[in-house]
Amino acid sequence: MEWMPKAQKELNLYAYRDYRRFLRDWYTRTKKARGSFSFRAFSKRAGFKSPNFFKLVMDGERNLTEESLAKFVTGLRLNKQEQEFFRNLVFFTQAKTHDEKNLFYRRLLQSSEFSQLKTLERDQYEFYSTWYHPVIRELVTSPEFDGTFEWLARKLHPPILPEQAKKSIELLEKLGMIKKAGAARWQQTNPLLTTGPEVQSLTLMNYHQNLLGLAREVLPLIPSSQRDISALTLGISDDKIPMLKKKIQAFRQEILKYVSLEKQPDTVVLLNIQMLPVTQAKGKTS
Repeated sequence: MEWMPKAQKELNLYAYRDYRRFLRDWYTRTKKARGSFSFRAFSKRAGFKSPNFFKLVMDGERNLTEESLAKFVTGLRLNKQEQEFFRNLVFFTQAKTHDEKNLFYRRLLQSSEFSQLKTLERDQYEFYSTWYHPVIRELVTSPEFDGTFEWLARKLHPPILPEQAKKSIELLEKLGMIKKAGAARWQQTNPLLTTGPEVQSLTLMNYHQNLLGLAREVLPLIPSSQRDISALTLGISDDKIPMLKKKIQAFRQEILKYVSLEKQPDTVVLLNIQMLPVTQAKGKTS
């Protein structure tokens, strides 16, 4: 007998970024539609010996493997396309490293249903995953800009292709970060763009990793008169780290205020401020 009610099928899997949250909602809706539904019933349907395995996974006490995942999609009655999305969602949620998370998020993006549902999220991911989009956003306001993609491509250091510059302009306009201000002229819809004090998402992590890679690439090519590179190695107590972070954030805000009234920038500069622990935390030796 079909125990999953029609209403349950309306739950949109593609709207989720955490499969455990999807499972909780799935269980709640199924239980509400059919009071006799239980974790034991799901386990029997999916082929699990443990009557409580669904709950353990839902609560984060167990992870799914390839084998148990195959049983889950049977119990959830997902179609072929949903199965592929759910699989990538599982490994995205369970990923231990940034590279792993990034790999499975890219696979989620390949789903046409996801792309239609989360166009803005996809575009924001693209913006923060490519170093030159924020730079082009600044360059289009330059008085030297002649309105061509070729000029933008040549102006960047390192240079990019005109087609890449064209796609960047299209993305910035789609995101509402720039708008037309006449023939071949653009203006920013907001004069400042900052990722904020904490890198809390996959997209922002991509952005910062790209900036670090770019800095490593161009550093040997920039004359000392046009750059300022310094590093401090500090021995501090753990309780001073929060205040040190606040001071760095305050400095960043001071810099933003200083340049906020700039209407016609001549140059786009990249300012990286890094504070990273280079010793083991207390109690850890490996």
